[in-house]
Amino acid sequence: MTKQYRWWEYAIRAMAIVAVTVWYGTLFLLRRMLGAAPTLTYRIFPRWARAVLRAAGVELQVKGSELLDREGGRYVFVANHASLFDIPVLLVASPLPVRIVYKRELERVPFLGWALRSSTFLAVERQRWQSAGKAVRHALDTLKTDPAALLVFPEGTRSADGRLGEFRRGAFVLAFESKRAIVPIAVVGTAAILPRGTLRFSGGTVRVEFLPPMVPPPMETRADERAWIAALREQIADVVGKAFE
Repeated sequence: MTKQYRWWEYAIRAMAIVAVTVWYGTLFLLRRMLGAAPTLTYRIFPRWARAVLRAAGVELQVKGSELLDREGGRYVFVANHASLFDIPVLLVASPLPVRIVYKRELERVPFLGWALRSSTFLAVERQRWQSAGKAVRHALDTLKTDPAALLVFPEGTRSADGRLGEFRRGAFVLAFESKRAIVPIAVVGTAAILPRGTLRFSGGTVRVEFLPPMVPPPMETRADERAWIAALREQIADVVGKAFE
């Protein structure tokens, strides 16, 4: 259930989100300029995410995080995507540091975009996963030494109504090539809090469910890959679909 804010309450909460974004973005950039390691990303961004959720009045219910190996696990997180709130939600919900694959266009957002450019997060061109060979090779090299979980949204764009869209193979290139276990994640509730196409958010509860890690088996053909991706998608769809029953 969501809570609709009156215009003045929404305005105060929206200004609070802008304020914490400016604060943490500036803090991150200053510390990086003063020599802090890029791994500062995994401390500052989750703090920003918690502050954003608190300001927006969003509460989290997290299930399945105990399935992850917090000491030696190397994962690729694969989640559905329905709202701009998905990223802060997953940064807070994950028991592990998270490395995000984001659309380069976000770098145009003041403070947040500037911080993204100095972070360990990976930028890709919108709708160009398949042709981003150089970026993929760079990402694979850095994944060898960075234990943070890599987060990808295989739908490619936000769902219009919260229902699960089709998964694109391109988003799985890093997952397959990195040889990491893949963790399906279902996020339910963010579409109601902040639907696609608007900046008017509501308060409410978001549920995040981590499903058991999956190790992709050897796959010789594209048909094998498509079948495996379809099976993974079905796991997420089962959880997300219950919200529409």
